[in-house]
Amino acid sequence: MKYIVSDKHKFVYFVVQKVACTSIKNALLPLIDDDLGKKGNASESGSFGFDIHKYFDGSEYQINKRQFVKGLDDRYRDFFKFAFVRNPWDRLVSCYLDKLAKGRPGLHSPPSLAAKVYPGMPFAEFVEIVSQTSDSEANIHFKSQCAVICDSDDGKPDGEPIMADFVGRFESLASDFDTVMERVGVGRVQRIPHLRKSKAREARPYPVFYDDRLRNLVYQRYKDDVDLFGYSFE
Repeated sequence: MKYIVSDKHKFVYFVVQKVACTSIKNALLPLIDDDLGKKGNASESGSFGFDIHKYFDGSEYQINKRQFVKGLDDRYRDFFKFAFVRNPWDRLVSCYLDKLAKGRPGLHSPPSLAAKVYPGMPFAEFVEIVSQTSDSEANIHFKSQCAVICDSDDGKPDGEPIMADFVGRFESLASDFDTVMERVGVGRVQRIPHLRKSKAREARPYPVFYDDRLRNLVYQRYKDDVDLFGYSFE
């Protein structure tokens, strides 16, 4: 699990995979890296023209959950902490189409999971495997959102679970990101780009991927996300 920190602007972004994290990272980068901020974006789309995830993976701006929790009551206590969440049924479809639909690269970690999933596998089979895979064994692209945002090892909400000060939604990304920028104190920046749109979806809404059985499997697997963040199937 990954957390992006800006000491200059005193914020922490909780990275939830498959919730516009590519777009959010590209929008935040000018605030984090002064040199890139002065140069501006490399394209009109809002992309800097390189792998933004590898950039942060190799940078000093990204920490893991253990490091974040360790500094939560000290270094990061007064930082503005935010995250974005997404309807779990929609998020899982996005994961499948991006990683496993025909012609996609696959999910290569952890090894125990990689042996079970394969590019081009049916969506129903993927849902079955996800429903039987705990967060401790899950790939980051379908790990529960609570696991990133909640202060517990297994992501189960108990007590006062949410570590973020603000939880925006994928479904209202643009306006909620404006709220984040206002809270950070930089006002509204350029409109957040919508990068890495799924070509495999072909404008199909997520409900068409489900029958009643698959719908219930996802609910049981992500019940904490559904309940804590107030989602429903439609």
